[in-house]
This record gives sequence, C-alpha cells and structure tokens, in this order.
Amino acid sequence: MELLLNKREILDLGEDLRGVNVVCREGRCWLTQTGDSRDHILSVGDRFTVRSSGQLIITATEPCRLMLSEPGVQSRKLWPIMVLYGLLRSC
Repeated sequence: MELLLNKREILDLGEDLRGVNVVCREGRCWLTQTGDSRDHILSVGDRFTVRSSGQLIITATEPCRLMLSEPGVQSRKLWPIMVLYGLLRSC
C-alpha cells in the first residue's frame, strides 16, 4: 500500500502491526511507537520494520511517499481494514 503525506500531516496506523515494513520512497518522516523509547527518522530509501505491538504514529517532516508492506499480507485479511480505519480515524 502506498501513502502520500503532506508536510506536518500525522497518520495513526494503530496497534499490532508486527512485521509491517515502512519504506520511505520520497521526502522524510518521523515514526514513533508506543513502547519504543527511540524515534525513527526515515529519508528516501530508509526502511522501518515494526517489531512491537504498540501504536504507530507517522509524521511527515516534509511531503513524503511511503510504501507499507508485510510478508504474507494475504494471510492477515483484516490488515488493510485496520490501515484504512487508522486513516479515517484521524479525519
């Protein structure tokens, strides 16, 4: 799934996304996750793999394009619904 974020746009992807990969294709973003004491800045080509079940928040520090993917995503049929819920919840 590809996501486009404007500068300062915040995206709440929700919880329990273990195994999901976030790849920055353009721009730059800041990722923070509940339970992870580190914050992560992604620039073009950088990747973040979700390793815990805490809530994942992404903030665009400049306009950016992100690719979200998960190995074996077909086995988790509700994953796209959870992502869309996270997108709509912020509206």
